[in-house]
Amino acid sequence: MHRFYLPDLEHLVLSGGEAHHATHVLRLKEGDSVNVFDGRGHEAQCAVREISADSIHLKLLVKGNTFPLPCRITLAQAVPKKNMDLILQKATELGVFSILPLISERTIVQLDEQDTKKLERWRAICLEACKQSGNNWLPELQTPLKARDFLADLAEQKKSFDLKLIASLQPDSRPLKKILADSPRISAPMSVLILIGPEGDFTPAEINLAKSAGCAPLSLGSLVLRAETAALYALSIIRHELTPV
Repeated sequence: MHRFYLPDLEHLVLSGGEAHHATHVLRLKEGDSVNVFDGRGHEAQCAVREISADSIHLKLLVKGNTFPLPCRITLAQAVPKKNMDLILQKATELGVFSILPLISERTIVQLDEQDTKKLERWRAICLEACKQSGNNWLPELQTPLKARDFLADLAEQKKSFDLKLIASLQPDSRPLKKILADSPRISAPMSVLILIGPEGDFTPAEINLAKSAGCAPLSLGSLVLRAETAALYALSIIRHELTPV
């Protein structure tokens, strides 16, 4: 069944790009069934009631709710030169709660909070991933921050997480099972932060800042992974260990 994003499920009218896609690409007709979701865990099964030049009016059939994952995962991803789109797509499919693009010392891509076109495209990628995967929770895409600024705030506890991790190849990194076993008070964290570096990883200074802010070095194995592989692997093991099937 075709899925559409509709922020207000009390007003069952598709408009703009969603209406255009439904009528001119999918060629939906009156009576066809569709699924709409608001990105906050709510969805509705509907039937097309009326099609006009720029909108589609829907008839409600059934409403439903999807509970969020018990562990809210924030991915703080240093923007890589390539494949940020893939990271956003797959992170959404894996059910992350929030995505924070970081500008690290080794970030090559030029990006700031004024780059609205890139952020809009990234949000569109997350939205399409929600549609494709059946995820009714649209992740929050935060405004990009410099890694040093974010880590400084983290150290000052301006941002709070039950468990803070940084993917690392350093000798002191440990598997997630070991980190959890050594910290029984966080065996069932409600919120997790995972930091993933860009090509070349975070600088030693950034890694030290992360550790000072309470981030435990997380081992992803002995092999050197590309940024996108590291992100997806880290999210997968966190999901496996901390959320039910």
